[in-house]
Amino acid sequence: MYSAFMQYKEVFVTGGTGPLGRYVCPSLIGHGFLPRLFVCLGSEGGIAPDVRERCRVTPGELTIRESVEMGAQGTSAIVHLAEMWKEQPPRGIPFEEAHVHATANVLHSASVWGIRRLIFVSVAGARPGDPDPYFDTRGRAEALVRGSDRSWTVFRPAPWYDLRDGKPRVSTTYLEALAGAIAESVQRQDTVGRVYEDASTDRFPWKELSQISGQSPPIH
Repeated sequence: MYSAFMQYKEVFVTGGTGPLGRYVCPSLIGHGFLPRLFVCLGSEGGIAPDVRERCRVTPGELTIRESVEMGAQGTSAIVHLAEMWKEQPPRGIPFEEAHVHATANVLHSASVWGIRRLIFVSVAGARPGDPDPYFDTRGRAEALVRGSDRSWTVFRPAPWYDLRDGKPRVSTTYLEALAGAIAESVQRQDTVGRVYEDASTDRFPWKELSQISGQSPPIH
């Protein structure tokens, strides 16, 4: 089985069991990649059976640097999707840990193993210093990526959930189109150093990256 894994380019994927990850993983497989899903212990059940048969699963914690470092070893690219839309202080996972520190750990691991390609999914409206701690920490995590020396691409889609009531804000069609653009961008050099944003929940501009105009201004 190990030899079969070696026939593919492995992509380290965080947040693979989340709302977007469920679409990104099949899309990566369709583009000829082997997803290595980095999941919290006990979350393996969230992986669809057809994806589970065609990926590698590595349990770990994004908030633990050594765990991320071990999980990313041997992969050729990173797709960092993991996020938390609601703080979970009882579990000891505030936004600061889930977004900023986790992203710092991902960047550290990329540097340690010489992984150049990094796709980071932020969120429309993310901005360091925002009064809302969710948008503040998401913005600071994005700033870490954009300030790194990796070959990064950033996507800033509409939030998955309404932050007030937790109801879904985006459709399956939106997520499918975004997932396809993410998987495609892994192997596209023309998306390196670019930021693609769409705050709308009723348009699907991700189908063709070339249709997304402009680069959002630098985050300060």
